[in-house]
Amino acid sequence: MNPQDAAPANGKKEPVGPCDFRKIGGIDKARLAPLVAAGEVFARGFTQAFQGKLGLAGETTLQSTEQMPCRKFVEKTAGSYLVSLQLGAQVEIALIQIDSMLLFPVVDRLLGGSGGPSELSREATDIEDHIAKDFVRLMCHELQVAWKDFDVSVSMGTRQLPSQLQATFSATDNALVFSFSVNMESAGGGFQLLLPIASLGAFLGANTTSAGEVSRKGTMNAKFAEKALDWTFGLDLMLLGGKLRATDLLNLSVGKILLLGVSVRTPGILKIGGHDVFEAVPVRNGQRRGAQLLDRLPQNQSETGNLS
Repeated sequence: MNPQDAAPANGKKEPVGPCDFRKIGGIDKARLAPLVAAGEVFARGFTQAFQGKLGLAGETTLQSTEQMPCRKFVEKTAGSYLVSLQLGAQVEIALIQIDSMLLFPVVDRLLGGSGGPSELSREATDIEDHIAKDFVRLMCHELQVAWKDFDVSVSMGTRQLPSQLQATFSATDNALVFSFSVNMESAGGGFQLLLPIASLGAFLGANTTSAGEVSRKGTMNAKFAEKALDWTFGLDLMLLGGKLRATDLLNLSVGKILLLGVSVRTPGILKIGGHDVFEAVPVRNGQRRGAQLLDRLPQNQSETGNLS
């Protein structure tokens, strides 16, 4: 965007800076409605599975759904049980947090105890962890059933520590957090499901039919979104892995062929706006140069290379 376009009618220029769309507002309730409804379906299904598969009588209810910074959520998880979840073929990451007030009565009951109220706030032992994972696997199964319309698979990941998650999530990462409560005969507690905003593409895209509809339903103003379609981004085609001797560089001259030491079969990297996005090879389209895209790069692909 041209900074002059941001000048108000009074002639005074407002400060203009880079736009990070991950930080703009939140996701409106209309777009989240199908996912929230699926949370209600999960709560009912988990109530039945809780008794049918674990033999525990209890009622699960969805207490709240809110958007918050991931780090704020992690800061509140001290002393609770945390397990990552893997969502879909792209292996997006979610998180299950189980309160000690729920975890230890459930584990005690599954080990043959009374399952009475617990005030324990310690870490789960290896045996308790093994039992707790059966509890989480049941959650994964019921989540996948509740999310069948989104066609999102769910599998259990690994146990997490708050210190690990502080490093995993940046200060700008936001999430949608579902809070559930479980009331058993003599005890009760809660668990929470964290879905990072970056992982919601499969859910929010399930009912999206066009770019225009996205702009109307999303958080961006429709006119602003339409104007954004005219923006331009810088492109660079990079070749990685080449090494040259200092003498080769010193002897460069116009018309000389410089051997880069890279196989002709090695693809380059197409950078869009300074970010590595695709593997590509240079091609010609009529009288114009182009890049044929080969494969999309993972988002954490290293962005170092030498200009070809």
